[in-house]
Amino acid sequence: MVYEIGSNTMLFEVDRASIVDISVGDIIHARGFHDAPYSWKQQDSQFMESNPDAKVFLKIKRETDGTCEAAGVTIITEGS
Repeated sequence: MVYEIGSNTMLFEVDRASIVDISVGDIIHARGFHDAPYSWKQQDSQFMESNPDAKVFLKIKRETDGTCEAAGVTIITEGS
């Protein structure tokens, strides 16, 4: 059986080690989605500090016209 997922939102896991020195205003993007840059915010740094063991994801939404837009950072804890 095949199931089709209808969501236009994608999550890309961010390797914490690759952004250990990230600062507010720095830009991150998912490989292959250079048209959807995300500017790191103070709250993103606070989420990372408050959840040191949580997985970090860059959220990207595909618009109806086919373009993509970065929609923020999401944290998922192991117990979620």
